[in-house]
Amino acid sequence: MKLSDHNLNTLMIFLQQKSEENAEFVAKELTNGNSTDFLTYPPNGGLTESEKLSLEKLKNDSTLESALRKILADNSAGVLFELLNIIDGTSDPDENVGKWTEISIVDKTDEIAENAEMLHDELYSKYWDWKKIRPIKNWKLDNYEE
Repeated sequence: MKLSDHNLNTLMIFLQQKSEENAEFVAKELTNGNSTDFLTYPPNGGLTESEKLSLEKLKNDSTLESALRKILADNSAGVLFELLNIIDGTSDPDENVGKWTEISIVDKTDEIAENAEMLHDELYSKYWDWKKIRPIKNWKLDNYEE
């Protein structure tokens, strides 16, 4: 079984749409000087007070808003491209991340629906597993004090 042409087309256009909409939302919120409470990743992320103060410099700059939209959309597309590469079998996750035996995306049937995992439910909680194995860096995404 494979992914039907109409589902493939809809999925790819949906990914384009969401990359653009999310980039537009974030860029607009930042350049309007709005709260960053919309940030959801990682689970206890968010910005420090000094980071929030620094973002005030972005306020009311339409050129910066345009640049941010492009940078954010590029980041989203880059992550999605890497995801699609591992699904296609043209690349593999780093072996330090875990065992990988390849997967497929197929049209859902009643049989598949019965046993389907909810991938979106796993995304945010796996940050903590990633944090344990990620290379040491001089910055972090979350606000957890170790």
